[in-house]
Amino acid sequence: MGVKTFAWVLVALGLATALYGWQAWNPAAFVGMALAAVGVVVLATSGRRPGG
Repeated sequence: MGVKTFAWVLVALGLATALYGWQAWNPAAFVGMALAAVGVVVLATSGRRPGG
């Protein structure tokens, strides 16, 4: 599994968890938002190389 695939899985899992959290009215929504945010950050920085 590559970095971009992993990031997309994080985003999808985060959105699914956030949707479930809002439906069930529990704190899982915030965990889902955090996972999605980490996935977006990984996607945004995956193409950059140090010193490049």
